[in-house]
Amino acid sequence: MTRHDERFVRYLESKEAVDDRALHRPTLSTLVDELSDRAEARPGEPLRVVSVGAGTGAMCRRLLSWGVFDAYDDIKYIMIDRRKGMSDQASAAFAEWSHGAGWEASPTVDGFQIERHGRRVALTYVTGDLFDATVEIPQAIDLVVAHAVLDVLPLQRALDALITRLTDGGLFYAPITFDGRTAFRPAHNADSEVLDAFHETMGGDNASGPETGSNLLSALPQSDASIVSAGGSGWVVTPPYDDGERFFISRILQFVEESVGAHGGVGEATLRGWLDTRHKQLEAGGLSYVAHNLDILAKLD
Repeated sequence: MTRHDERFVRYLESKEAVDDRALHRPTLSTLVDELSDRAEARPGEPLRVVSVGAGTGAMCRRLLSWGVFDAYDDIKYIMIDRRKGMSDQASAAFAEWSHGAGWEASPTVDGFQIERHGRRVALTYVTGDLFDATVEIPQAIDLVVAHAVLDVLPLQRALDALITRLTDGGLFYAPITFDGRTAFRPAHNADSEVLDAFHETMGGDNASGPETGSNLLSALPQSDASIVSAGGSGWVVTPPYDDGERFFISRILQFVEESVGAHGGVGEATLRGWLDTRHKQLEAGGLSYVAHNLDILAKLD
């Protein structure tokens, strides 16, 4: 794994606590209720889940730890991510987590399995492009999890690929979906110029753009999936922060630098001055960061 990939893994690890705080609890509770009803209506059937942009598998571990899947004793969980080497990071993370949580882990032909008290979770990691991977997935998925990923994909194409894999009444859960606002405080006179340019870099033929969360509210019903719950899940990091939160903000600043710098919509001196100020504020423990996200849960009609 390259140094760049290692930094991205560290970013994923640093944002786990930020995501924990941000997730919209009423939507998560509705997901629990929907899964319980589904288990009761289909006794003995496993829960079949596909997670897109799965990274190190943090969302799977979170849902297991928080009891979201408690209605099921047999879970088949497929994780898809395009980054090479991420499957090894996920395996290592699950091995460490499962040991601490009392699960017994063992390798399988196409991944690994964890067991505890008669419950089994079969984990399969698929490395590759979403649209190539979904062709190989059976049309029998109960739940799609698209965590903090839809804004970097062509939205309608992604929905078409994923929703067609759902069973009747299948669920589509899109937590931490970016929705159009980034803010740093204290205010800076170049904020509008830099952050508007940052948001502009998010659009295009291969990305849904900065208002993906709001757009999902209409795109899902148009794809025959009714919204059953939705709510805000903003990232908010304020001083005092720990080392993980400090690194998280530094990576967001790096994303701004890379995307806006490549975009060319802001003068070099303006961008450099803005970044220098922000990094100094972060180092001094005086920078706050906010991003507006939505959590959305939909059900196939």
